Amino acid sequence: MNEQADLKNSEPEGRTVDHSKVVMSQVIMPVHTGPGGVYAHGGEIIKLMDTAAGLAALRHAHHPVVTLRVEGINFHHPIRVGNYVTVRAKLTYASRSSMEIQVEVFTEDVRMEKEWKALTAYFVFVALDSDGQPQRVPPLIVTSDEERRLFESGESRHTTCRIDEHTRTLCALD
Repeated sequence: MNEQADLKNSEPEGRTVDHSKVVMSQVIMPVHTGPGGVYAHGGEIIKLMDTAAGLAALRHAHHPVVTLRVEGINFHHPIRVGNYVTVRAKLTYASRSSMEIQVEVFTEDVRMEKEWKALTAYFVFVALDSDGQPQRVPPLIVTSDEERRLFESGESRHTTCRIDEHTRTLCALD
């Protein structure tokens, strides 16, 4: 076997959850609204979430990544024009080539000095090599009880979702 093949098949060095964490913020403007012009369009917020999750996956994998699945998206509170939103993304689980990223969106009414959780979801990304084939990713190193709990939950979802590879049955979250 040649040296390049050995490197491709070898286990990459692990990375911590903190290594790939992403925090992004922006003010919601009229261009981000739905038909009524008052509240943010859900798709605009999901786009921010996907961007943050993709960057977290890229930071972990150091390879191109693509969204494989979005699970358990929950809209907890509407977001209005003028609200300041912060998206927080962190890896919760990594398998051979896929990564689960927990994404939370917090909204702030700056004038009222109030903040609340607006959306949550889990995004699953897969790393790809230059031929578009799944690429091995580094193991995820967990350093706290909370990270360990999230990892075990992610591992359970990953195993459940892989039961039927042909239909790619989506998983429901707890």
